[in-house]
Amino acid sequence: MKVTYNEKENSIEIKDGIKKQYFILKLLMVLNLINALVRLIDVNKSEFGFIEFIWLTLGILSLILLYFFIFKRSTAQKIEIEKIKGLKEKSAFGRKRFYLELSDGKQRNLLSFKNEFEFAKIRELLTHVGIEN
Repeated sequence: MKVTYNEKENSIEIKDGIKKQYFILKLLMVLNLINALVRLIDVNKSEFGFIEFIWLTLGILSLILLYFFIFKRSTAQKIEIEKIKGLKEKSAFGRKRFYLELSDGKQRNLLSFKNEFEFAKIRELLTHVGIEN
């Protein structure tokens, strides 16, 4: 992952390939949702069994995840400094994850750091441009 500060445009450029990953995830969620709808569209109420319940659950989960990927996550590679609220951290399954909180309510995930030095360097860059950690 490479993060650089562009002084001319007063923005941060992040090159980490997250746009491709999120596109694939969105595509899979759409296909999963379509598959669930096709399976459930022709089911009579008397035939609603275990398999239909699984497809209904998968469809609902796909719809929820698709909502989060479209409206709550950002894949922007160039982010203006004014749009960044701060650098946040959360732990999930014993692993720390970092993201930029944006002013429009979205989050820009920072995928992974090679080592602690790389993270310290990014934190220093954000502090230098005036973003609170």
